[in-house]
Amino acid sequence: MKYVYFLFLLLCQSQVFAIEVTFINPSVPGTPFWDRVTAIAKAAAEDLDINLTVVYGKDNRVFNLQAIQTVTSKNILPDYLMFMPYDGNSELSFSTLENAKIPFITLERTLLPEEQKLLELPQEKYRYWLGEIFHDNTAAGELLADTLIAGAVKDNQNILKVAGLAGSFSGESTQRTLGLEKSIDKHENIELLQVAPAIWSRERSRYIIHQMAGRFGKIDIAWAASDGMALGVLDSVKSGYEEVNPKMKIGGFDWTVEAIEKVKSKELVATVGGHIFQAAWGLIKIYDHHHDKNVFIKGLDQKTYDLQVIDQDNIDTFYLLAEKVAWQKVDFNVFTLTTTNNDHYNFDIALVMQMLN
Repeated sequence: MKYVYFLFLLLCQSQVFAIEVTFINPSVPGTPFWDRVTAIAKAAAEDLDINLTVVYGKDNRVFNLQAIQTVTSKNILPDYLMFMPYDGNSELSFSTLENAKIPFITLERTLLPEEQKLLELPQEKYRYWLGEIFHDNTAAGELLADTLIAGAVKDNQNILKVAGLAGSFSGESTQRTLGLEKSIDKHENIELLQVAPAIWSRERSRYIIHQMAGRFGKIDIAWAASDGMALGVLDSVKSGYEEVNPKMKIGGFDWTVEAIEKVKSKELVATVGGHIFQAAWGLIKIYDHHHDKNVFIKGLDQKTYDLQVIDQDNIDTFYLLAEKVAWQKVDFNVFTLTTTNNDHYNFDIALVMQMLN
């Protein structure tokens, strides 16, 4: 009986001392990319003794703010909150959390430069803004373009014509498109025909690439700011429209299951990603901060990790991401400074893949 009571006390203590984190998923349940972000975060939370509560921002800045306001209005507040800010109300979102005295971290730098500047850097204007988890979208956009150009050069020694499909008028899409333009500038015999806003839509991308082919003629490369838009271009190629080049080199972002499958079948050249781990990396930094590691530096302006490309050179290694993944196989403790006593982070996706194999 005493043994049972002892176990009960241990269980109660573990629940009392678990870290309470709320993650505002900016999308809705059923969105492939964000569902995977959440699944990985839940696996990390389990390893790190974190009670993770997930609420949804419904792909809208108003609903995202409402989710924050709902959390801050409760009698019992989380120890930390993690979310992705939106253009137009980021200052109000930050102020709401600041007034509630909830330490928070942000995911991605998706804001337009002028709004990002208003927020300043972590712990400067907003004391409870601990830090950011973000990658360099411009470098990632350049990486995708470089990969597509390298693939097209093998088949064509003439001037290559490139079509760009951007997302919405957001910082994220703008930064990725800047990377495309940087890649074009450093290559010879490359012509950027147009960058058209496809608003992250697969359906819109089908129409746009067909329209651009009718206007400009043969398009050699289609660079897309998301896998969904890249797949829309592929849909148009496979539909048999005479204007659309059947040998067009196509690539996008996000490491979606379908995109990885299409890289495997050589229908897409590449998909750039790795940000499916961003919430997990955020939880790891929260865990270390909670255990008195100095991981959130005031005024720090430094990316957390890099995105990577999946193409023919590494598709065999990464193809398992197209399958149902048992994220519980990954021991996220090995990435923490608390457990390893390392003095810097090594958010190495290659190590994740080793544990999954």
